[in-house]
Amino acid sequence: MTAPVLEETYGDKIKARREHIKMDRAAFAAALGKPTQDIEALEENKGAPLTLDTLTAIAGVLGTSLAELTPEFVSDLDDGVSYQLPQDNPIIKGLRAGTNYYTYHCLVRTRTVPKLVPLLLEVNVDDPDAAAFNVGHDAHEVIYCMEGDIHFKWGDPANPREVILPQGSSFYISPGVPHTLTTTKGSGPGKVISINF
Repeated sequence: MTAPVLEETYGDKIKARREHIKMDRAAFAAALGKPTQDIEALEENKGAPLTLDTLTAIAGVLGTSLAELTPEFVSDLDDGVSYQLPQDNPIIKGLRAGTNYYTYHCLVRTRTVPKLVPLLLEVNVDDPDAAAFNVGHDAHEVIYCMEGDIHFKWGDPANPREVILPQGSSFYISPGVPHTLTTTKGSGPGKVISINF
């Protein structure tokens, strides 16, 4: 999917703020050390692309924050739906301790729910003794065991809790809990669906 056009632009937001504080274009241009026609072009979205430094200077002159000058996000949904075609599916190799531990297939995401991170996860290690823990992460996580039996460990890596979860099982992990997944010893790779939110 292509990124949607912003409904409101930086130029719109800058002009609205300038008018809100009752500053005319000439005074605004003088405060920024720019010609008035540059400000007119900026406000009409015909000027040069904004840099962070320029936007910071503008916010300072207008007595506001960068956030107030930043256009609201625009929904990336198509009439309430977002989809991802196979050729747009990012694949990430997850290395741990030098091993190709996981392969992450990034499923559809949306700016509407930015913390939602759905993944199809290939579990490439089938030796629970070789399990490499993460340190936990800031998201809630729900996992569904799609293919293979999963050997799940969590908590203190030196003295972990563990359980074998057969295909069809699901589980939840709280934020900040160190954990790791392998398949059962010698069983080959497995697959899980992981939903982080």
